[in-house]
Amino acid sequence: MDSIIDHTKLIDSRNEDLYEKVLSKFELNFEPSYNGEHSVYSIGNSITFYIPIGVYSADSFTHELLHAYIDYHEAYIGGNFKNTMWQSNILKQIFDLHLAEHITNSIAHTLMLPIYLERGFERSMFLLDYDEFKTEPGFIGQIARYYKRGALYNLSAIRNFIGKFFAFKCDPNPTFNYDTELQQLKKIDPQLYQILQNYFLRWTNYDFTADPLSEYREINSDFYVALKPWMSGKRFG
Repeated sequence: MDSIIDHTKLIDSRNEDLYEKVLSKFELNFEPSYNGEHSVYSIGNSITFYIPIGVYSADSFTHELLHAYIDYHEAYIGGNFKNTMWQSNILKQIFDLHLAEHITNSIAHTLMLPIYLERGFERSMFLLDYDEFKTEPGFIGQIARYYKRGALYNLSAIRNFIGKFFAFKCDPNPTFNYDTELQQLKKIDPQLYQILQNYFLRWTNYDFTADPLSEYREINSDFYVALKPWMSGKRFG
């Protein structure tokens, strides 16, 4: 563990058991973050937490610790999502690395938030951009404008469609109302919207702490199967 970061200042009675569980399975490292943000990176049996120097926030650390807690339960949602979607050349173009990570990170946040709140942490501390509305005026209109030209579907517009859907659905700030924006997305492509909606609802009923059969793989597989008829007969570019 890096001596610059005193990790003991990140642990309190609310997160200590989570920390001990993660520590029991992984080698934990703490390194300085120079962008002012907390983050976590895992590979194999090693997990590294990046902590801004001099910023000892149990709230922010617990967010990253909960990402590690999902790994502790061996729910490898991100890796499985990419492996599943990238079986198709078309879906590999749509769900590029940036979008795949955005979706699975958003899903992870949805799974983590109840645990975070149950332990007494403030909702407003869950995300750095908690107070930011997750789109700009007119942006959904731009998606609609470029989504389809003749028989050609615009890959960039589709990525933005999907990305915004998950940004809206997984926003932990209950003061924001995205009903108008979601209805606009639904009007652009009702079939894709319903596929995303069904997929999202599966995650809201998923418990990663009690998944001995790796249900997350089935959820991603069913999503892949649902997307196949939506892709049928379309040209993407």
